[in-house]
Amino acid sequence: MEGMAGAVRDLATLSTRLFLHLGSEKTNMAISPLSFHSVLVLLAASATGHTFAQIVSFLGSSSDAAHASLASQVASGIFAGDNGGEPYIRCALGVWVDSSFPLRHDFAKKVTSQYKAGVRAMPFQDKADEARAEINRWFEDKTDGFIRELIPQGQLDNDTIIVIGNALYLRGTWLDPFDRDDTMDGNFFLPDSDKSSCAPVRVPFMTSKNRQLISCHPGFKVLQLPYEGGGDHKFSMHIYLPDERDGLQPLVHELSSDMAGFLDSCVPAEPVQVGDFRIPRFKVSLKIEASKLLKDLGLERPFQFSYDFAGMIDCPKSLAVANVLHECIVEVNEDGTIAAASTEADMIMGFSIEGEEHVEVVDFVTDHPFLFLVKEDKTGLVLFAGQVVNPLL
Repeated sequence: MEGMAGAVRDLATLSTRLFLHLGSEKTNMAISPLSFHSVLVLLAASATGHTFAQIVSFLGSSSDAAHASLASQVASGIFAGDNGGEPYIRCALGVWVDSSFPLRHDFAKKVTSQYKAGVRAMPFQDKADEARAEINRWFEDKTDGFIRELIPQGQLDNDTIIVIGNALYLRGTWLDPFDRDDTMDGNFFLPDSDKSSCAPVRVPFMTSKNRQLISCHPGFKVLQLPYEGGGDHKFSMHIYLPDERDGLQPLVHELSSDMAGFLDSCVPAEPVQVGDFRIPRFKVSLKIEASKLLKDLGLERPFQFSYDFAGMIDCPKSLAVANVLHECIVEVNEDGTIAAASTEADMIMGFSIEGEEHVEVVDFVTDHPFLFLVKEDKTGLVLFAGQVVNPLL
């Protein structure tokens, strides 16, 4: 289990690396590091040589076996609790391969038994757009309709040989829901709200007088909002609120210096009495083609044609990842959270060119840009992450 714990810490670090390259203090954002992780682990499962080494290095300092174990346990539903329990979590993996090129036996066995992935033959060479529509329907179904048309028209063609996808979905009810009758509009200060040309926006704020899990740190506070659920694995949303209205980017940079350490040390220890307590309703999303992002972060080899993926599929030509698509949506209201993410990597054939002071009463007024994470409490596993700079967008 220690090896898997290291993989969880690596995933937390990957979260901030993605944030730093994607983030802007003026942009709402939501990502699922866990969804990225699942697809990258499946790519590593078939890779050899420099490509394998670079994927493993990109995932973090833990071994490939640790990351494979984490992805396998997530795919097996170990973090989802009992079926029908709270929160409801679904993690699904899919592999679609051109019908002319069967998967290698060892790879097919690994993805179906270890990662519980469904494998389907597709007519990419003859009917690429029909195949695209079917794969998109799979993403839509696995995310309860939240992720639609992930793969745009024209992305898959007769050079497409395999598509690897992950869909992650969470529906959680707050352990202590907010009363809708108490929700009231208030000012939310945008990043440029100090300028006369940019007035605050009016947004609905949820509130409560109940004791809350809050910890106070130099420059920021952390609120933990647990979801209903029993058993070994419990989940919460953690909101990181900078003290200053323009403090989001400095906070992200501070967290990035030791994300895993911050996740451990910033967990609120006990409920405190609240004074002014307000959280905005929000819905944030992001859809990106992430190839350049991953390359900028150092993951270049999978996008270069080579025979390092020969263990994946029976194909005489070299292979390379052509595109990596990621879409994530997180919606928060008085009842709880609905979050969904999908990640897709399609490959083409080609030619190779080789501890805090106790505070009696704490205010927590989320009226300016903030960061949030949805985590599994015991391990610290990060399922979703995002930032809210304008709840109305």
